Amino acid sequence: MQLLFWPCMIASLILSIIALSTRKAKLLVISSILILPMSIYLAATPFFLVWGLIFPLFYLGAAKFITKKMIWAAILLVIPNLLLVGWLGYVVLNQ
Repeated sequence: MQLLFWPCMIASLILSIIALSTRKAKLLVISSILILPMSIYLAATPFFLVWGLIFPLFYLGAAKFITKKMIWAAILLVIPNLLLVGWLGYVVLNQ
């Protein structure tokens, strides 16, 4: 599990930033697949429950907005994933 968890999260963030800068929706779809292990893990915790499964949908929504040429909306949908991974990394490093 650990082999998939952190590398997939970091790769997802990097791909999402590349996707926003190059305006390629396919990379955001790949990012949503890469963040899925973390999302499933968070859905199993009592703090997030069902809310953990929403994070891949943010990437898919951002991909839809990129295809409609609404980059500002895509950026707004990617920000929660960036904040979540940053928060989770902070919590793990400060245990």
